[in-house]
Amino acid sequence: MKKIFKLIIIFTFAIIFSSCINANKDDLSDLIQTPKQDNPIIEGTWEVVEVKGNKQEEKTNNIKLGDKLYVNKNLVAINESYAFPPSFNSKYVKLSDYLKNRGIEISKDFKDRNVIVINASQGQLFSRDLIITGDKYLFLIKDENIISLKKISDKVDAKVLDSYAKLASKERTTTDEGEDIAEDLSLLLGVRERVDPESDNALYKYYTYLIRIEPDDTIKYQKAEDIFIKNQDEYWKVSLDLNNFTDLYDEIRAYPVKANEKENKDLILKNYTFKNIDLNMRLNFVSKDFISIDYTNNDNSNPIRKYALMETNNIAVNKFISLEEFTGEDQSDLIFKEKVKEEVNKNFSKTDMKDISFDNTNFGIVRNQGIWAFQSSISKGKGDEFVQNFFNVDIAIGDSILNPNNSSISRDQVYNINTQFKDYLLLANKRYILIQTPDEILIHRIRDGIIEKSPVYAIATRVPSSIISIDQFLGSNATDVEKAFEKYNTVIEK
Repeated sequence: MKKIFKLIIIFTFAIIFSSCINANKDDLSDLIQTPKQDNPIIEGTWEVVEVKGNKQEEKTNNIKLGDKLYVNKNLVAINESYAFPPSFNSKYVKLSDYLKNRGIEISKDFKDRNVIVINASQGQLFSRDLIITGDKYLFLIKDENIISLKKISDKVDAKVLDSYAKLASKERTTTDEGEDIAEDLSLLLGVRERVDPESDNALYKYYTYLIRIEPDDTIKYQKAEDIFIKNQDEYWKVSLDLNNFTDLYDEIRAYPVKANEKENKDLILKNYTFKNIDLNMRLNFVSKDFISIDYTNNDNSNPIRKYALMETNNIAVNKFISLEEFTGEDQSDLIFKEKVKEEVNKNFSKTDMKDISFDNTNFGIVRNQGIWAFQSSISKGKGDEFVQNFFNVDIAIGDSILNPNNSSISRDQVYNINTQFKDYLLLANKRYILIQTPDEILIHRIRDGIIEKSPVYAIATRVPSSIISIDQFLGSNATDVEKAFEKYNTVIEK
């Protein structure tokens, strides 16, 4: 877990160099190098020599024979999809498992083969896995097709670099921090809805909104069941439904949508499900890396509510992550225990710490008016004397990941626009802000750092809802996500 978390921290700064090819294969799964002025190991011009698969999209979006892939430290591009400049990282994978998770039929000779997968990305603008199969051969996956390429040159022509530089300057603008962005935007907004606000027994449903802002400022939305997320080149769904036999939310499923199409329900249950018939769970946070919940245990006569964190792609291990595993720091559990003791002394007077149990997995991620925060709980007593309190846990290294772009827009500014706001989100193109109220999702325009008073778009929400998942995509990625959302979901509202 330590290595996984450190990989996430360094992810956006990592680049793969030619020296990587000599690394020990046993260590490649954790391979991350510090940036240097050097070129990636796959630098050059590559030509599409084969397109294998039976999934056909509209011609304007197809990669076809003869198309070129350009790779160097300043550019990764194929047709109109590009990173300028890119970041790189790599992983060492079992090819059969990699393809299986993406819904690709595998041949027998792939069964025991291991390969290096290099991911080239540029923030929310571009992300593509390049699978190396030889010194002069690689392939990528698009629309369930395997696109095979052969290297035809060790360099990228200067004219090609110049053409993409001009394209980027035309299509993309720059944030205050100097990050390239595009006007075209898609937002995947996952929400938890309480469908029976008047009932004592809470019933929840989970949905994803696709909110689309096009270059001409046209805004539209679609809504589908379950939480829909993107993990590099594949799409996943996360679901938590009521068990009609136990009347508990006791089973979380997190699976690649293509795996769901290929595998039967028993295999999904085995490989992509967390199940505990004693727990009544609620989703608070979902991303490609982690799922966070709060829960009560049905075996406990007292309604003790705890928090927990799990890895999205490893949920079937049925294990909660400890704070030490999450941070990778040896002293984390000890510091956490001292924080619990401090909260007990503050909230429960004259309490013997021997009466308070310590659980190093009792922490999770919750949404709090525009930011993600870590939260835990303490409790004491039984029956009529049972009391419980909740408190924030400061995890600086985690906060830097969850809230990487704390903007200049403050809560006070949002409050001055709408006193009923419960959440808000600055959109990645920095031209709009989403404001959630008890009964609406509003989009306001931002001009010169000032939020315009009147919203330009509104979505009515008929029941109370909370944001639990946020993922934004710009440029060509925005279009790809919209098409995937429509392809893999049944749209129930738009």
